[in-house]
Amino acid sequence: MSWTKGQLLWVRTGREPGGVIFVLRKRLGKAVLRNRLKRRLRHVCRELHIPADESLVVLAQQQAASCSFERLRIELTQLVAGLWQGKSLP
Repeated sequence: MSWTKGQLLWVRTGREPGGVIFVLRKRLGKAVLRNRLKRRLRHVCRELHIPADESLVVLAQQQAASCSFERLRIELTQLVAGLWQGKSLP
């Protein structure tokens, strides 16, 4: 399982079926910033309609804490599409 890397986020498939795991290190900033980023990423993942039998690991990079919601949405959508190229997402 290798990471698919973007400027703000890295993604890879998870080991267990179902769910999304967000990895946000303390160096991203204070808890308020990390929690806001986690809420934004959760919202984008809901919009992606990830199949129940798939799992995803999302690692946020330093720049992700200060970027706009739209930029996060675009990058995560592109990374997931590239990750599951052969698989069909609804």
